[in-house]
Order: sequence, then C-alpha cells, then structure tokens
Amino acid sequence: MPRLSASLAVLLAVAACSPRRAQGPQQEEPPPQVVLYGARMKSYEGERLTLSGTAERLTYQRAGGDVQGTNATLMLPPTRASEGAPPGVSGGVQVSAPNMEGNLASKQLVGSGGVVIRTGEGMVARTPRLTYDANTQRAHGNEGVTVKGPDYRLRADRFELSFPDETFIFAGSVETVLGAAE
Repeated sequence: MPRLSASLAVLLAVAACSPRRAQGPQQEEPPPQVVLYGARMKSYEGERLTLSGTAERLTYQRAGGDVQGTNATLMLPPTRASEGAPPGVSGGVQVSAPNMEGNLASKQLVGSGGVVIRTGEGMVARTPRLTYDANTQRAHGNEGVTVKGPDYRLRADRFELSFPDETFIFAGSVETVLGAAE
C-alpha cells in the first residue's frame, strides 16, 4: 500500500505542474508586434523604387499588416513629369508627420499631427491630416491646408494631390496670394 500512495503523490505532483488546458474552444492570440527603432525602409514594384523613408519608431502587426510610425518621413521618387526639372531641383516629394498609420496589404496610409509635404520645386504644404493611397499615388485631406511656394501662397479647406502627374486640386474656401510669398 505505501507503494501506491507514493505513485499517487508523484502523479498528483506531475498533474499540478503541467500546464492547464483552456476550457472550451481554444482562442489563438495574435502574434507579437515587431517594434523597430531608427527604422529605414524601401518599397519596390519590381525593380522600380516607389517609396523610401525613415521612422523614429515603427511598429508592425503581422496578423493584419498594420504599421504605425512616429516622427516618420517618406520620400516619393521623382516622377516622369519632374525628371526634366531645372538644374538644382531634385524632384520627388517628401512627406513628414509625427504620426503615420497604414496597412501594407491595402497600401493605404494616414499621416496626422501636423503633416508637411515638400516638393523639389520649392512647394511646402502643411495640413493636420493626410490620407495617401500608394496604389494610385494620390493624397487628400479635408482638414485644411496651407501652401507656400517660391512666388505664391494659398490656403484651402480641402485638397487632392496626384503625384504621378503632379496635379494639385484645392477646394472649398480657397485664398491665393500671387507674387513673392512671405
């Protein structure tokens, strides 16, 4: 009989130390987030560079492809329309924002917290929020925008930007000042 109680004690100890099984259907937890500090990135379509950038901090959620960046800057390379720009003008567009959120699968991005857009031609646009679609290379915003260029400045309620053909549309209440921008 003492042998049976020793075996029973070992069996109870093993059962107490083994992991408990979840009651009911098992729920799968999402994989852990990846967090990168001082991140640099490049995005290609085939061999063509379509986007490059940096972020102070970048998080990536594998389950859905969601990314979040802080103090991020994205560079869109020069388009065919800006390749013939005058000497000293680099072409391309730089977009900077304190916060950027997007999804790698949908190629959609939202910049917020004070977005700044700079072109190689000297245009600087500022808006509280911008939505960018990498599929069409178009951006838009509905929270106002101010723009300063080499010889103009303007303010508008809404905007749409098409980077491939460098078309900028400003809508709502629009105020424009031509001549030397101060």
